[in-house]
Amino acid sequence: MTGPWHGTAPAWSGWPGDRKLAVMITVMVELWSPGGWPPYAPMAAAWPLPGAPDHHSISWSRYGIDDGAWRLARILNSRCIPATFGVSGLVGEERPDLVRALHRDGHEIAAHSWTQDVVPALLDAEAEEANLTRCLDGIGSLTGHRPVGWMSPRAGFSDRTADLLARHAMTWWGDHNDRDLPSVLATDHGPLVRIMHSDVTDVRSTGGPAAYHRDHRDLLAVLLAEPGPGVLNVTVHAHVGGRPLPAAMFDRVLTEIQKAGDSVWIATHQQVAEHVLADPAADGNGGSARS
Repeated sequence: MTGPWHGTAPAWSGWPGDRKLAVMITVMVELWSPGGWPPYAPMAAAWPLPGAPDHHSISWSRYGIDDGAWRLARILNSRCIPATFGVSGLVGEERPDLVRALHRDGHEIAAHSWTQDVVPALLDAEAEEANLTRCLDGIGSLTGHRPVGWMSPRAGFSDRTADLLARHAMTWWGDHNDRDLPSVLATDHGPLVRIMHSDVTDVRSTGGPAAYHRDHRDLLAVLLAEPGPGVLNVTVHAHVGGRPLPAAMFDRVLTEIQKAGDSVWIATHQQVAEHVLADPAADGNGGSARS
């Protein structure tokens, strides 16, 4: 596969302290444009209302900013686990207290488009840059730190996204699924670390909360048994996995991770990116390919 986004996996000896696995906890806090809702909302998927505003599905999608993100943050904070929160820019406008609280508690805030229905792949160059800067400026005004990481809704990036992110001093980009390990992409504006998107999440699992826990438990065991280094990206959406039962299963996943002790390094996306870039092989020109 070729393309402007295709980087080369850097050669490094391992994670800090020779740990086998880097574990990133990713919490998505999303909103749709006013009057919009996710098509996978339970009522919307089971019983669409063509031509009518689906107020129930709108309210379902807003659960994350009112209750879900707070519950997930409490779970993470109780375990002293730092997470990366992928936040829609509109969340900062509607719930600035939430964004400030997450930042205050030491979590990384990544930009996740203005809303879930503003997808870079569907935008022209001017609109894509305007969307990016609106997100970075809005979140930065609340936390005092512009985000340095980006995840597109639906991982739907454009051919311009990489250079645009690098030009705006972003460190990492979380839209990819072609490699297990992070890779470094050289751009005209400097290196950009590509970090894999999760294969298993609460919105793509068909087995419900119990399956979410089981799949992550089994995946953790598989990755720990493989030759290292490896990556486990645990993703949960505040409006789905932030509800009581899914959140309890998410908490059980964290228990499994912490039981692994010194075999795992729990890190934010930015910490992973900094570790990759600090390796001499990751020089911003792709580094050396891993076998």
